[in-house]
Amino acid sequence: MLDSLMSFLAEHGVWVVFVGIFLESSGLPFPGESLLIAAGVLAGQNRLDIFGVFLAAWTAGVLGDNVGYAIGYRYGRPFVYRYGARVGLARSKVARIEKRLLERGPPIVLIARFVLILRQLCGFLAGTAHMPWWQFSFYNALGAALWAGVYTGGAFVLGAAVERYLSAGTWVFAAVAIVFVVASGMTVYGFVREGNAEDDEEGERPA
Repeated sequence: MLDSLMSFLAEHGVWVVFVGIFLESSGLPFPGESLLIAAGVLAGQNRLDIFGVFLAAWTAGVLGDNVGYAIGYRYGRPFVYRYGARVGLARSKVARIEKRLLERGPPIVLIARFVLILRQLCGFLAGTAHMPWWQFSFYNALGAALWAGVYTGGAFVLGAAVERYLSAGTWVFAAVAIVFVVASGMTVYGFVREGNAEDDEEGERPA
């Protein structure tokens, strides 16, 4: 699988990196990060341009997250309001969760790309919480630049060691999809528990 991936990347260039990371950043469980690492290795072998890889990764990350933000902004709240009650997320709890996201938004957006699941869902969550677009865009662009630089540069420098790591990734896509589903469920469960805990605390306060 690794040889096929590297050959495909070398043949089609940075557009593969762009599409993969765009899909992942839009919210799909796609192994865009693995593509970026593989592209960095190829850049270290002078088979791809390192600056082209970085630019493709950064641009795709920014655009993909903005797609997720737009979807969340337009459809996130109606979706959560409609289906959230089925898992214990009443509108009052959703409002508290959104408040937390707004309070902690900038650092979350900045580091989200380095964290599996957050990388895919950050834009959608920020849009659902109606985080100001200018604020989201600034920290998202900065975080995408840091992430693209670290992974591209790391793969470029480490080369062979990273290639050995990627060679173990036959089931990367399946693993990412499974982890994505499980972690998303755990995140929802955590939000529900947090909301229930706050309801209990409010109920215990003296009138």
